[in-house]
Amino acid sequence: MRGSVSKMTLVAADLEDPTLEEARHNHEQTQDALNAVLKHRGITTQSRAVYVHESVEAAHHERSAVASRILGRLKDRGLHGIRTFRIMLHNMDLNDDGKVMGRTFEGALAHMGVRLKVVEYEQLIALFGSPAQQEDDMALDYGHFLMCGSSNWSTQRQEVVKEAYDCLRTMCPGGVLTISAIQMEFKFQALTGEHVPHLVEHQSAQEFLAQWNASVIGADGLVSWTDFLDYYLDVSLWFEHDATFCRFVCKSWGIDMDDWLAKKVFRQFATGDDEDSIGMKDFLLMLHEIDPTITEAEAVAWYEAIDEDDSGEVSLDEFLQSKVLKVKRLFDQFDVDNTRTVTGDEMPEILRSLNDAITEEEAKALYQYSDMDGNEEISFNEFLENNLLKMLQIFDEFAQDRHRSFNEAQMNAMLRKLDPYLDDFDIHQIYKAIDVDGGGTISFIEFVESHVLRAKMLFDRYDTDRSRTLSQFKFRELMFDMDETLTTSQMEAIYTLVADHNTGKVHLGGFLNPNIVKLKLLFDKHDNDGSRYLESSEFNRMLKELFKSTPERDIDVLHSELCPPGSEQGITFTQYIQRFKEIQRHHDQQQLKKRRLAREKARSKGLIFRQAE
Repeated sequence: MRGSVSKMTLVAADLEDPTLEEARHNHEQTQDALNAVLKHRGITTQSRAVYVHESVEAAHHERSAVASRILGRLKDRGLHGIRTFRIMLHNMDLNDDGKVMGRTFEGALAHMGVRLKVVEYEQLIALFGSPAQQEDDMALDYGHFLMCGSSNWSTQRQEVVKEAYDCLRTMCPGGVLTISAIQMEFKFQALTGEHVPHLVEHQSAQEFLAQWNASVIGADGLVSWTDFLDYYLDVSLWFEHDATFCRFVCKSWGIDMDDWLAKKVFRQFATGDDEDSIGMKDFLLMLHEIDPTITEAEAVAWYEAIDEDDSGEVSLDEFLQSKVLKVKRLFDQFDVDNTRTVTGDEMPEILRSLNDAITEEEAKALYQYSDMDGNEEISFNEFLENNLLKMLQIFDEFAQDRHRSFNEAQMNAMLRKLDPYLDDFDIHQIYKAIDVDGGGTISFIEFVESHVLRAKMLFDRYDTDRSRTLSQFKFRELMFDMDETLTTSQMEAIYTLVADHNTGKVHLGGFLNPNIVKLKLLFDKHDNDGSRYLESSEFNRMLKELFKSTPERDIDVLHSELCPPGSEQGITFTQYIQRFKEIQRHHDQQQLKKRRLAREKARSKGLIFRQAE
């Protein structure tokens, strides 16, 4: 795409640690959050750490260094080391004032496996101690100690934790989060031995739930935002980088990290009353913010690719399902030479980055589907205009099937998901248009190569009243949209092939079977000189691609029937369309005769004939 793309955070890979300018804000935000948690636990302390920078007193630097060093040693105990230590201090704080005896503090550290040297203890008391009622000991302000060692609660960390909290609330009656929901929804595989030393998989649930037993949740089991913050504020200290913390939180609750970031971008530009929908003006503003060099054509392609229902607004669900921001970022990464395109070698890598279940053959089929002009390069605009976002959603449906193929009933269910207004006749015609070999099942590659999705979306663009029919005038507009160079005779041939001769209208089913879009694309592909005429050899190659599953020798026989030997005559586009039903009939009769002969041969040998799938 381009080298000057905005560094707006679009996908997980874009997440970066806060800048130095943001460090002060994060420090103050951490102090506020920790004070809120302590207050929630009934701890009355006014302690607050000063943001450490060059111009502050040396004592503040020293306090920060000592607290960070000790908390760092507690981090060696795992993700919950600091939290366990803090809970111990709360339990030993008899006055609930944020202070414990110095030796008590030292004992708690020793219990956690952190033993202080005499000089370290004396330094700790000098920095955080105050005279106690017991003359032989000093009280230690552990609240101040924790404040001095905590400063990484960034806006990104707070937002991802808030997203997790809000997601959990939506799963609960009345939007009120309960501890039982936390127990049920936590993905225990997120907590591993990397986070807690010597943790085995079957102990993950016990380790996680034990932390909530130390919370101050009431007998009703309700979990407030501060309760949720209480846990993650401690956990946050274990993670050095924002990206790894955010990834852990998302994985813990089954949140797609890219979706969370996309939602943030979307709602930043949703200026209307409904934050889950955005109009065209705001959507285009968002695109220009994402990429200031975007062209008008690209911006419109984005909008049309996502606004599938032509409502004039893009919903949050449409935006998230499209994965368009992730696709955009991947294009930017692979377009190292800033040509605004990716090559045939890079395209499969992008597709597999979006879904690693895509095979090499499936990725190749998608690439060929989108390379309409045959220049072996795909622009982001072409990716959108060729509906590859929708194709990837359809692939997810195929990938759920063990055989990665659909029968007519499964295809029926999938097509109704795409368009609930399709009737049984239209669905049957679509199925026939894809299952050209009559095998009874359809693979994802067959679906892609059928160009049915492309044809249907083109038809829908002109079927404004959703009647599933087009008048002759509307149909001519559609065809000129597809190819403005069509002649009157070519247009008439196409119309005669697909129209209902009783009504004079073109039905969706008639448009898709025979699939005029696929027929024209195939002809254009083999019409190298653009003359709208195929030589005999070119026609032969086109037939082999049209009937891909038919053996080449059978295609040669079919070709000889249509173009008798000794005749070098080819075929024009008009003749091809006019004779298509004849071509289809010849092919079907040929295959039927072949199956009949195979069945008779099997019967003569006492065998049962089974057609290969």
